[in-house]
Amino acid sequence: MKRTLEEMKALQEEMGVSFQVSLNISIKQFMEATFLEYLTYEIETIKLTNIVLCLEITESLFIEDIEYLLPLLEKIRSMGLYISMDDFGTGYSSLSILRKLPIDELKIDKSFVDTLIEDITAEKMVQNIISIGKNLELAILAEGVETKAQEAKLKTLGCDRFQGYLYAKPLSYEDLKAFVKEQKNLYM
Repeated sequence: MKRTLEEMKALQEEMGVSFQVSLNISIKQFMEATFLEYLTYEIETIKLTNIVLCLEITESLFIEDIEYLLPLLEKIRSMGLYISMDDFGTGYSSLSILRKLPIDELKIDKSFVDTLIEDITAEKMVQNIISIGKNLELAILAEGVETKAQEAKLKTLGCDRFQGYLYAKPLSYEDLKAFVKEQKNLYM
């Protein structure tokens, strides 16, 4: 977490760009008693100012201790951080719990996106996830987008954001700098 925050701050300052940084947080990390204290310390130490920070938490986390999680999530949101529910549709979240959670984004799991074009059931599942998210006024992100056809279908279904190999593969820090520079030049 510390390394990512430091590198993303340096990248944004060096390149003169601003973008959201998302961190995957494991159930084990999130359930540690000192997690929020550590996160706050790192943010203050690194002096994050222009970085929009989003914590990605897997759906399975919410079947843990909801009474413990809700106040923690509220504190995270009060810090100005965003919360994304990762791998949505693969776990066991009930809709009654989902509507109580202080989250900003639902991430549609790659397993649905993979078969979206040829499987009507997967398409209907994605459509339902998008509808649920929109009804709760959440942003919807599809992960694992690899083809223009998947992107086009997701757009017609109302998906807001996309990630996957269609846009970029996982990059080292140096490769990310080159990618950002290339993207910046395309839009100038």
